[in-house]
Amino acid sequence: MEKICIDGAKMLLRSRYFPCEFKTFASHKYTAIIGLGGNVGNTAKIFDRFLNLILKDRRFAIMQSSPMLVNKAFGYASRDYINAVIILKTSLYAKEILRIMHCFEARFKRTREFKNSPRTLDLDILYFSAKSYNNDILTLPHPGASSRPSVFIPLGLMKGV
Repeated sequence: MEKICIDGAKMLLRSRYFPCEFKTFASHKYTAIIGLGGNVGNTAKIFDRFLNLILKDRRFAIMQSSPMLVNKAFGYASRDYINAVIILKTSLYAKEILRIMHCFEARFKRTREFKNSPRTLDLDILYFSAKSYNNDILTLPHPGASSRPSVFIPLGLMKGV
């Protein structure tokens, strides 16, 4: 087997919820792909705690989570980041999901000191039911979603994607 090296990607991690397929049956009409990132604190544990919380939230049905990718920091040079991706179903609109994801970030003490600053939990809507948006609040697909290893590696390791 040939070893493939992608600049910045270091290794994959597993945890209780990453990677995982969830046997969820929901009648939600939209599919969202959410990117998770962080490099402050025990990021793997934070990801598991976040997923445990969102699994209990009836507005969402988690379908699948990727392995966690350890990679170099993007933009601001700091501690290595851990990134993962989840696929969920919902009946909420993208702007509502964004507001809820910001509430989850705040719950995990996310601060926005400067662009690409270190963070406990960063939640981004990467894709939303093949829809496109571009305004001051939300851009979909997320800029760079198709070109960042922190997104395409975890997403590419998921079944059926």
